[in-house]
Amino acid sequence: MDSSFIQSLFSFITNNIFAIIFIFAAVEIFLIVMISLLTKKHETVLSDVCDNLMKGFTDAPDKDSDQTVNERIQSALDFIRRKVIHDPALKYEFAKNAKNISKRPLYTRHYKIETYTSVMSTLVQVFPLLGILGTILAIAQTAGGGKVDVSALSNAFVLAMDTTILGIGFSVIFMLAESILWPKVERVIHESSNFKQIVTDVSTSSNG
Repeated sequence: MDSSFIQSLFSFITNNIFAIIFIFAAVEIFLIVMISLLTKKHETVLSDVCDNLMKGFTDAPDKDSDQTVNERIQSALDFIRRKVIHDPALKYEFAKNAKNISKRPLYTRHYKIETYTSVMSTLVQVFPLLGILGTILAIAQTAGGGKVDVSALSNAFVLAMDTTILGIGFSVIFMLAESILWPKVERVIHESSNFKQIVTDVSTSSNG
């Protein structure tokens, strides 16, 4: 690789290390917002299709305003599973309702949420590395020549400290955000998998 290109790249990163860190932070914030919105939307749709699946059953669990969306979804899934286990013939009744909702794509397509969450988790680990990169760049600035430039050394020290603090600070903040979001994402994936299994089960039985 051309040495001039490497030097230009090195110089660009050195001059824009703070901008690079903030760009990564902006991307992380975007991912957190998108995960939150997608998770909420996914839960709402999954709750709706669970309600549709239980249509016609007079003993279906009532909606409780004190329940969260996830509690309503879990209650519906438990009801459907219990009904099917105790009376396999009811699979055909559930299958009638399942045919009306099986074409709705959102309730099983949680892959975008998983992808965003994976990228978010990766970026959390990138911030400390960016801080270390800033420190390395600061050291590299003072490595050339025989004289020690006090001003350059002072600037390098400030750069090293600032980038390290930014990297660690953003990492801690986004780790906390990830710890809050991750249980919600896991719950959505679990509920979606259960729902897909139930719909597949009753649809297969109906076709058989």
